Amino acid sequence: MSEPTQPNDQSGNNPGPWNSGQQPGQPAPGQQPGQQSPYQGGQANPGAPGNYNYPAPGAPGQNGYAYQGSPYGQMTPAEDPSRPKQVDQAFWLLIASAVLALIALPFALVYVNSPEYLDSLEETFRNAGLEVDSDTLAASVGAGTLTAVLSAIFGLAVRVALAFLVRAGHNWARILITIFAVLGLIGLIGLFSSGAVAGTLTLLATLATLAAVVLLFMKPSSEYFTRKKAYRQAKKFGGYQA
Repeated sequence: MSEPTQPNDQSGNNPGPWNSGQQPGQPAPGQQPGQQSPYQGGQANPGAPGNYNYPAPGAPGQNGYAYQGSPYGQMTPAEDPSRPKQVDQAFWLLIASAVLALIALPFALVYVNSPEYLDSLEETFRNAGLEVDSDTLAASVGAGTLTAVLSAIFGLAVRVALAFLVRAGHNWARILITIFAVLGLIGLIGLFSSGAVAGTLTLLATLATLAAVVLLFMKPSSEYFTRKKAYRQAKKFGGYQA
């Protein structure tokens, strides 16, 4: 009898370790015991051809939200800037100027209704070639009184309102205060037309306003107005700023 022959591989390739009768767990031919086969799911050697290194789960950039350089990762909650002492000092100076202007009102009314004022008013009318009688003088005194009261009330309201707006960090209020300070300087031309006491108080109120303007344009104050504007804009867009 002839010996049974081993089936021939039709593909012409030598049978591999998977069909050579090798038991699982045994090293392949030419492999040292304990050496791991590259086909058994071991960790690939970094940089070796055909090997791939996959990042660990949870690494940055894997979840699609924490991309490096994204502007959304740099947004921080907006913080209300602290108010510098120069702004607080300017606030109280504006309040003081309003109080001084209010105190000057009674003295101005007394002067408008005084004989001295009536004599000066009569002389002014005669120099202008106008007829002077008691009715004309009374109407002029009434108009002067009403003008003084309305001016004092308007000035008081504007000074107090702008003082609080400046304290809140509104730059446009600072600009308006500057305009009123310039107008106050122009008004110094007829400063003592309403009496010495009223004129002195008006002068002090104008100087207080000018001092407040100087404080409001100092560097800490200007930086405060800039940061306050950025804070208000950030609050409109969810309270975050870059």
